[in-house]
Amino acid sequence: MVLESLTDVHFIRRNPVVMLFLAIVVSSVGMWIAYFTFPESASVLAIANIAIALVPIMHRLFIVEEVCEIMKPGGAFGFLARHGCALKIYTWLFIGLIVSYAFWYVAMPVDVKASVFSQQDHELDKISDLKNQLTGNAYMPVTACAHDFWCWFQLVMYNNASVLLWAILFSFIYGAGAIFLISWNASIIGVVVGRDIIGLIASYTHLGVGWDLIAAYMHGLFNALGFLPHGLPEALGYFIGAFAGAIISVAISKRQYRSKEFETIAKDAFILMLIALLFIVIGALIEAYLLICM
Repeated sequence: MVLESLTDVHFIRRNPVVMLFLAIVVSSVGMWIAYFTFPESASVLAIANIAIALVPIMHRLFIVEEVCEIMKPGGAFGFLARHGCALKIYTWLFIGLIVSYAFWYVAMPVDVKASVFSQQDHELDKISDLKNQLTGNAYMPVTACAHDFWCWFQLVMYNNASVLLWAILFSFIYGAGAIFLISWNASIIGVVVGRDIIGLIASYTHLGVGWDLIAAYMHGLFNALGFLPHGLPEALGYFIGAFAGAIISVAISKRQYRSKEFETIAKDAFILMLIALLFIVIGALIEAYLLICM
C-alpha cells in the first residue's frame, strides 16, 4: 500500500503532529473517493475509508509500542509516561479529523455535502432539541432529569461507558479497529463546527471575500473548545481504552499469551482500562454538572 510505504511509524512517534496532517489528507481523499464511487453511501463509506487507510499504520504503531512495553515493564502510570507519545498521536488524529470535516462541510457544494455528510446531519437533526448531543451520542430529552444531577450522571455515564466498551472491543478484535468509532465521533463534532462556521460567516462579511471565511472558520474552531470541559477526559478515556485493547490484540496475534511478557502486558492493559473508565467518570461528572446549569 502506497500510504503505508510513505509513513514511517518511527518518524510519526518522534513527530506526533504529523498525524494531524495525515488525518486531514486521508479524510479528505476518503470523502471524495466515497462520493465518486458510492454517493448514496458516501457518509459511512468515507469513515470506512479513513479506517482502511489508518488501521495498518496504527497497528504498526501498536507493535512498536508493545516492544517498548516488553523492554520496559512496569506499573500503569509508568506505562502512560512511556507511551504518552501514542496518546499524542491519537489526539492529533482526532483533531485533524475534526478540522478536515469542519472545512469540507463548509467548502463542499450543497449537493455533494448532502451526500457526504448525510448520516452526520441525520444524527444531529435527531437531537437538535436535546441538551446533550456529542462525544457519545447520548440521546436524552431535556425533561428526562430536569435538575437532578445524579440522574443526568447515570444517563451520560451509561452511554459513554458503552462507547468505551465498544472502543476496547473494536481494538481487541481488529487491532486498531476503534479508529472507526473515533473517526465517527470526530466527524460528528466536525459537522457541528462546520454548521457553526456557516452561521458565523455573516458576522464577518465586512472583512471581504475570503477573509470572512477564514475569520468564521477560526471562530468556529475556537467555539469548539466548548467541548473540552467534558470532551477532553472522555476522549482520553476512549483513546486509552482503545490503546489497551489494541496492545492485547497485538500480543495475542504474535502468540505471546503463554509468555511472561504477555502477563506484564495484560496487567498493564487491565489497569489502563480502569484509568480509561476513570476518565469517563470524570467526563460524565463534568457533563452532568453542565447539563443542570444550562
